[in-house]
Amino acid sequence: MNKEPKCKPSSVITTSLKMCYKLSKLVIFFFVFTTSSAASSRFNYLTAYTDHCASFVPESDPKDFVLGKPHQYRHTGYYTGGGSGGILSPNSSYQVQKSIVFYTRSIIETNVQGLFKLQGSIRFPRASTYHFVGNYTSNKYGSASHRRSSIAFSLDGFWSQSSGKLCMVGSGYGYLHNVHSVLKLYNFMNSSSVTSMISGTLESLMRSENDPNDFEPISILIFPSMNYQYTLVSNKSENRSSSGGSEDSYPTSSLKMERFCSVLSREVLNHEFDLKYSSGCASAKNCTPLAVSDLPRVVSLKSIECLEDERSLRVLVEFPESNSLWYRRPFNPKKTLVGEGSWNTKKNHLSVVACQFLDAAGSWNNVRVGNCSTRLSLKIPAIWTIGNTSSIVGHIWSNKTATESGYLEQITFESPQDDIGRVLIPGLKYKYTKMDKVTKLCPRKKAAHDKTNVYPNPFSYEMRFDVSAKNSKGEVAWGSSVPLSVGNQFYQPYWYSTASTDEYSVGFAPVSSPVTVSNNQSNPYNISYTIRITLLSYAKSGNVSVINDTQIFAEGIYDETEGSLCMVGCRNLGSKNQQPTNDSVDCDIVVNFQFPPTNPSKKWSLIKGSIKSTRKKSDPLHFESWDLSSASSYLVEERRSIWRMDVEITLVLVSTTLSCVFVALQLFHVKKYPDVLPSISIFMLLILTLGYMIPLMLNFEAMFANSTNRRSVFLGSGGWLEVNEVIVRVITMVAFLLQIRLLQLTWSARSATGTQKELWIMERKTLFVVLLIYVAGALAALILHTLNWRKSLNDGSITAYPGAGHQQRSHLGTAVKSYAGLVLDGFLLPQILLNMFCKSREKALSVSFYIGTTFVRALPHAYDLYRAHNSAHHPLDESYLYASPVADFYSTAWDVIIPFGGLLFAGIIYLQQRFGGLCILPQKLRELGAYEKVRTVTEG
Repeated sequence: MNKEPKCKPSSVITTSLKMCYKLSKLVIFFFVFTTSSAASSRFNYLTAYTDHCASFVPESDPKDFVLGKPHQYRHTGYYTGGGSGGILSPNSSYQVQKSIVFYTRSIIETNVQGLFKLQGSIRFPRASTYHFVGNYTSNKYGSASHRRSSIAFSLDGFWSQSSGKLCMVGSGYGYLHNVHSVLKLYNFMNSSSVTSMISGTLESLMRSENDPNDFEPISILIFPSMNYQYTLVSNKSENRSSSGGSEDSYPTSSLKMERFCSVLSREVLNHEFDLKYSSGCASAKNCTPLAVSDLPRVVSLKSIECLEDERSLRVLVEFPESNSLWYRRPFNPKKTLVGEGSWNTKKNHLSVVACQFLDAAGSWNNVRVGNCSTRLSLKIPAIWTIGNTSSIVGHIWSNKTATESGYLEQITFESPQDDIGRVLIPGLKYKYTKMDKVTKLCPRKKAAHDKTNVYPNPFSYEMRFDVSAKNSKGEVAWGSSVPLSVGNQFYQPYWYSTASTDEYSVGFAPVSSPVTVSNNQSNPYNISYTIRITLLSYAKSGNVSVINDTQIFAEGIYDETEGSLCMVGCRNLGSKNQQPTNDSVDCDIVVNFQFPPTNPSKKWSLIKGSIKSTRKKSDPLHFESWDLSSASSYLVEERRSIWRMDVEITLVLVSTTLSCVFVALQLFHVKKYPDVLPSISIFMLLILTLGYMIPLMLNFEAMFANSTNRRSVFLGSGGWLEVNEVIVRVITMVAFLLQIRLLQLTWSARSATGTQKELWIMERKTLFVVLLIYVAGALAALILHTLNWRKSLNDGSITAYPGAGHQQRSHLGTAVKSYAGLVLDGFLLPQILLNMFCKSREKALSVSFYIGTTFVRALPHAYDLYRAHNSAHHPLDESYLYASPVADFYSTAWDVIIPFGGLLFAGIIYLQQRFGGLCILPQKLRELGAYEKVRTVTEG
């Protein structure tokens, strides 16, 4: 017996060494090739500096001594230019600001006195993407992650301290490593102040019109930070407001020193404040610190630098167009001031001294800072009253007299009074000033209290609601009612408290002194509200315009035992940018709301109310009364919705799992009886396959998530919903694959059988008849849906929201989806018709398949009957996870008709498979069919 020769150890070692030798030659070749390629394409810094910078700032050999630590200095600024194309063109709306950040990594002495070698980088921030991570239902904010893509260049060069000139050359990072540039700056000094401005240019060294990574020269304006000295303000500097004011006008507590910058960044910086001018300001003369012809409408502050320890900051005071968002505004030195601010911790008062940009026309190389006569003060009021609920107020004036050039009339500004980002600091109070008038206009009822009904707690979230309004003229408006305070507690959906580092709350926050809420607390409650009513106009083209936007500030009493809310309201009659006077405020308004009970046994109902003028009709300030209504959104109903969603999640899992089981049983059936495969309707299998495929194609995750996340502030499920979402998708995919397998087996069997032509003819007849039935049903459903929609619109069951055309298309899309669900409910119709045309009595479908699938399709309707008759849930259509009205026809009638129709179809299939396809027809038609069959055989 021959044995295979064994390999000797020496031969193995020799073979391995040869392979290693060849591999090492390949590695060496690759290394030499890549190294030479990199060297050939490497940017020659020395040559570039000599060619482009030597005449601007000479070079010298550096020493080992380094001035400054890495990333010690960060200079911010803006640029103009760059061209309409290339890497510095605006790639999105976030790039409109054209901001830059210049970093100095190291400063090294050279052999020449006053000449330093400098390494750094210049970065161009671009589009920003924010991702919120958190659970709203925990009553705390999550974390907001922020990803930002930028363009940056690494630069090396030399800086002349005596002349203030800096010249650097370098290349871009990453994919821009072949883009080389030269940076030239002026006034780059060792120490700087508010009047120090760094200007310069950045140019590409490889100009190419067809290169998308190239750019045109840009002009740069930078605010220096190297050894910056605050010279305009200090802790002892001017901290007064032009309005005067006593100590009592400030809160008793102060912001924590370590929170200074974060508070300003969140609540002050990048927020727009409405400017209000005196009645004498008809033009911009002496009414604006800018050299412009039109009066600005808003002002905003943007931080350059903020120092926590010193409570100082450098800011840009911008006067932008009122219709522009802060992140879309380009930097305009003509409409901007630069200044220094100092925070008075004791009085919560910010004082700013601001200067103008001079010679800002044309190139920025000539821009300088001067005329620092503008003063700005900003404070947080200690007491709010009706109509005066701005969390931030301030003044702008100048230190010049009325006879001096540059004198400025006092301008006031304030944050919007409906701003949800109010600053609630310890010591803040609300003073109710209209309670005497409320007592006269809102007399209390002396009737016995109804102990059977429970009404919303005044400190709960149910006190906030949206409203629809209608007056006697038939005008329809929309609005909102947001409580401001109840007693000594302030309402804020996401409020910031200076008492802790990261506490956020939904509801009411005690900010003056803790208020203990108990059932024995006195009733009624003092309460204040902010109500906004917006009257819209709808054009035939679909455009929507605002005719009137009225904001009413109200305060009054809420009776928890009756659910009644009565208040006196005030509205501002003057212009938005006019300082209010006693004649510009109308407080002859009464507001009433009646809340429905929150008892578990009570059905969902509406909040009803009205806004009326107490003036005589002859008074020019009298207005037509508005009748208000709003869907109540009580937490009791939300808890029921949460329970309902848990039940529906379980039903979704059960139904999807059963679908897989019944399809698998049908596969076992055809495996046991393969001869029945050709008799299965391919069109029926196609309908069932599409029923699984379409939800997967339309991203079932989005369908599942969108129906819940929009209301996650109420309906959080702590991750349970997300887990089941994945499970349902997996099971749906399994059911889809099983259905595809059944369809493939049926198609193959029919193609292989000898009666292929006859079966396909019968399938086409089935398809023709079924499509006629489907089209007729679709037309009937469309007509009925249109009539019902118009009827509901006329009788007020539904209301045409802004964008009525889009709303009608949405209802039409819902009708189409519902009809598709009806087609799935009748999935056995093609099989019934095919059995009739083929006069088949083959047991093509297993009993478990057609009975089980019919049960799965009927189960949602049975659940909808239970849900309609045993639940007083809030009708949140978007929160349905099972038996959703957008997926099928759901009503009491349909919930009875569809299951019985499914059982009827299943019964017909049973009879056909037992007695033949024509067994359901009358005797005469069956005999006619038999006669036609005999005649055909005889003629054959």
